[in-house]
Formats: sequence, structure tokens, C-alpha cells
Amino acid sequence: METLRSTFVHHIDTESFSLESFAEGHHRANELVSTKNYPDRPTLGLFLDHARDVIERRELSDCHHRSKVTDVTQSAGTETYLVETDAGAIETHRVVLAVGLGATPTLPEWTRSFPDDAPLAHVWDEAFDPATPGAFEGRTFVVGGGITAGHLACRLAEWTAVTLLSRHELEIELTEADPHWINWRHIGKEIHTLPPGSEARLDRVRAARNDATIPPYVERRLAEARDGGALEHRQGEITSANATDEGLSLRFDGGTKATAARVVLATGLEPVPKQPLVGRVSESLSLARGVEGFPVLNDQTLAWRRTDGTESAVYVSGALAEPSVGPFARNIVGARRAAERILDPPDQARTDPLPMSSRGGS
Repeated sequence: METLRSTFVHHIDTESFSLESFAEGHHRANELVSTKNYPDRPTLGLFLDHARDVIERRELSDCHHRSKVTDVTQSAGTETYLVETDAGAIETHRVVLAVGLGATPTLPEWTRSFPDDAPLAHVWDEAFDPATPGAFEGRTFVVGGGITAGHLACRLAEWTAVTLLSRHELEIELTEADPHWINWRHIGKEIHTLPPGSEARLDRVRAARNDATIPPYVERRLAEARDGGALEHRQGEITSANATDEGLSLRFDGGTKATAARVVLATGLEPVPKQPLVGRVSESLSLARGVEGFPVLNDQTLAWRRTDGTESAVYVSGALAEPSVGPFARNIVGARRAAERILDPPDQARTDPLPMSSRGGS
């Protein structure tokens, strides 16, 4: 990935134009990439360097503790929570659960029984590096239809012959959702009027997210790779596969086959409510869960409600908060919106939209 999909005002600092100022102050304004009908987007390198600068300036390393959280419990008769980790327990009065999308890849059924040395990988496997995919004589199939699959196919096409295999035609969307979903007023009108924990909420959020889509600039890279003969796009699905000495033997839903193949999956990660930590915390603290295991939150504070309807001091951010924060919950701007709501009382929570840009795309 060379550039972010999101605009340059979406970053980890508190000031909207901090990244822009950083770029200009370090003579890197050329790394704010012009995008048609959209504000400029930062290169990945610029974004990461700015993030490191924020961490250093705000001394965030001083409050960072690296360990694996195994549970959150509460001392009987007190307001004190114990964050249980593999390095001991930490006492606190408030907890923010921001656990991300998790580490368990979503795998098709046909992948369940292969030897460890089979030419099959998932893009999020720790051992997989698209920059050094390893030598392979046959064709590489990238399975997926979203932005990760698109980026991956373009990168691998620099090394080998690639087929991008998707179940549907490639769908083009510039952003992950309509920018109106950044605005708390819009979020409140669209989803907070629906029952907390309901399927209706989740359906509305999912309908608003442009999942499994690619932006126009990735589509252009794919077209260039196709025109150069290094990449092809195929619509379909693998229904079965067998490992052979030459690679994988694949059968597709149309009845056709491919031999001597390598497969790299870009099929996403398991839903965040399925993470074991989420289940342990909800059980230990008697916290309410709605459809598909998502937490039932107070929409104004993002506090996780107990099963008796009262509020805990466990707050939720990230993808786990989508039914309250909306389709951008898992994105950088969603984390910022969640932080605003957690820190500010409901009557003080800002409802104005974040500024989109002081720079126009072209």
C-alpha cells in the first residue's frame, strides 16, 4: 500500500490539520497525493512518520504497557476493575476496549486440510510477506474482491503471473462510506433511533459500509497490470483444491480447473465479537450483548451496559462499537469520534462534522 484511502485530516493527533502541518514543515507536501473529487491523501510513509512524531511529542510511550489482556474483572463491592494480563493485573476505574479486528483470518471451507508446506497463505498470516513472496513456477491466485486483494494482486504481479479471483465484479468506491457518517447528528438520526443491540442497527451500518470495494486509483493500477500482461481478473469461486508436487490443483464453480497453482487469500478476518476476550469480559462483568454478540452500549457515552441495564465503566471503540459509532467505527476517524464521545458528557459531545480539507483534490 502506497497511500491511505482516507484523507489527510484523519490521523491520530487531536488537531485536524496536524498531518498537513507536519508535511509542510518537513518539506513533504508532495506526499499529500491529489485525488479527483476528494481531499488529498497521505502516503503511508508520511502517515507513519507523523504518527511516530505524535507519539514522541505527547510522550505516549510513557503510558504504554505491552502485554496480552486475558480478562477484565471487578473487585466485589468496589468501583475498581482489574485488567488481567499475562504479566499480572492492573487496577483501574475505567477501561476502554479497543481490540481491533482480531487475528483470526476468515478461511474458505476448501482450505481446511492442507499440509503445512502447501502453497497456500492468507495475506494476514504472520509469515506472509508480499514483498518477498518466494519463487513459484505456476500462477498465483489472489482470492478476494476488496482493496486488500487489489493492492496484493498489483504487488505480486511485479514478481509473477497473477489471477485476481473474486466472487463478484470489482466494485469501485472512493471511500469506505459516505462522509456524512462522520457526523454524530447523521449517526444519531440513522442508527440511534433503532433499538440498541438490534439486527436493524447492524443491517443499516453494513448497508452504509462499502465493504469489498476498491477505490479508483487501485482500479487504475490493476488495469495497468492487466494491460502489461502480468495480471488477469476472473470472476468465480474455488470449490475444492488438492495439494500436488507442482502446487495446488483447483476446481472452480464453473467446472473449470487450474493446476500448479499458488493461492493467497485476502478474505478478511473473523468478526470482532467472536474474539475470546470479548466473551470473557462480557461474562465476567455481566455485560449485555446484542445481535451477533455486539456489545449493547449507551450511544451517548459508549459505555457497555450491564445485563440489568445499568452502565459499566467499560467503554468500547473500534469495530466492536459499530452499532453505535457507525460504518467508520473501525477507521481512524471513527476512533477519534469515539474518543470525543467517551471523554465528553452527552450534552457536551461535539456534533459538528470533522473538517474535510483545506486543500482540494484534482
